[in-house]
Amino acid sequence: MINEQLNELFSEWKNAMLQNGHQGFCYDGLIYRKGKEDLLWRNSKRRIVFLLKEQNDNDGEDVREWSGSINGLTPNGNFFNRLSAWLYGLTHITASTYPSLDDAFDPHNQMKALQEYPYAYVNVKKETGGAVANDNVVYTHATKYASFIRRELDILNGNIIVCGGDVVFRAARDLVYKDVTFNEVNDWIFYSQLHNLLLINSYHPAAHKSNEVMYVGMMEAISNNKILIYEK
Repeated sequence: MINEQLNELFSEWKNAMLQNGHQGFCYDGLIYRKGKEDLLWRNSKRRIVFLLKEQNDNDGEDVREWSGSINGLTPNGNFFNRLSAWLYGLTHITASTYPSLDDAFDPHNQMKALQEYPYAYVNVKKETGGAVANDNVVYTHATKYASFIRRELDILNGNIIVCGGDVVFRAARDLVYKDVTFNEVNDWIFYSQLHNLLLINSYHPAAHKSNEVMYVGMMEAISNNKILIYEK
């Protein structure tokens, strides 16, 4: 089981953090789907991982249990509003078209994605943070724990990694995957054919940008270049 493997890794990771004076640990990984998460993940052609900065004052919590919604009808805040739209769009995009902005941000489609689609949620910095992440601190953690982050991502074996923010993208490309050569297709898309891996250099989900910039920009960058190798 993927999450059981991650739990073993997290135990080792947490001990390493404690030895370095880093308190607290936030758990993440493959979102729980009532015991069916492994099967859904294995059967998915597009295994989408959202690589993010840190949790906001959630020491000891497990993201894998989160629904992304408070009321069960709509995503919670801008963060899950954008994340769910990306998840819906990336799941249904083809080489020639993608779901419209209205469809991607339709609450029914968003909640279906959050509640049913397989996806993984990974924080670069496992130590809990505050309301606003300090990019320098996040990058320092990525430098120190890059091997652990890589092991988590290797266990998940995703083929699409959405990097939520420039510091996360830099950490992924330059530290976590420093042995992997990515072809820069455009500002959004970095692709390794050898590893069948797509890195998306995206905004943070809560960035002060319009939904159109956040969603259409990503979809256009992928669809126009037909980087759909992950359909194999």
